Amino acid sequence: MLFASTTIEEVVLPAAQPLIPASWTLPLGVLLVLVVIALVAWALQLMQAAMDQREFSLMLAGCLVCSAAVGLATVMVMALNGLML
Repeated sequence: MLFASTTIEEVVLPAAQPLIPASWTLPLGVLLVLVVIALVAWALQLMQAAMDQREFSLMLAGCLVCSAAVGLATVMVMALNGLML
């Protein structure tokens, strides 16, 4: 019969390196905020067209674009604040 080892070994990870240099944080953050704003504006246009044309697929497309904007904003905040991805 085989038994699993019950010893616990400490895993030492190397010091984390920043994903981007500190000098790029502000320009990249501003660029990504503009991209998120553009995605939300596009999503709102799609949803308005869906209401005007009574088309469900455009409403779905608007929701998908909006969720992509939320995902991009989440990853942006995590990356620019040095959180683990």
